[in-house]
Amino acid sequence: MKKFKYIFIALILLFLATFIYQHYIYYKIPYNPLVELDSDTLNGFHFSENHPHPNDTIKKSTHNLNTTTRIFEYFSDLNLVPLKEKSNWDEIYNHGDIYYSGMFEFETSPTGYGTEVHINEIWLDNLTILRISSPRPKFKDGYYKIIDDKFDYEYINDLITNSQN
Repeated sequence: MKKFKYIFIALILLFLATFIYQHYIYYKIPYNPLVELDSDTLNGFHFSENHPHPNDTIKKSTHNLNTTTRIFEYFSDLNLVPLKEKSNWDEIYNHGDIYYSGMFEFETSPTGYGTEVHINEIWLDNLTILRISSPRPKFKDGYYKIIDDKFDYEYINDLITNSQN
């Protein structure tokens, strides 16, 4: 009977530890999901400044390997922390009309999946929040906050413009 009691207590402690990690500790640890990706298979980058009127949207892209690698390194070097949607609702969803989005293209993998990584919802009025997503299996999609910095859209824009010259 004592064995069952100790096993039951151990299971409860394990459940509590898992719950606390998933709901509190995970959101305090800096993590950038782009670090896990291989930049050797980069194929291009698309960047757009989205406006409420589709005619005002500015789209740029580059397939220059050097430029794409530099942009990927910029995003990979960002110090990010995951955001919990429920507790950061206002910070994530209440914004103006203009936002930036980007997409990294990767060469097709032998398995044929996960050839894109999207970086969306970088709002002009809050350049510290972004959404990273990909169809790759086990990729940690979600909203992230840039710690101690903000997104430098002028740097990305200049890199793409200079690669086209």
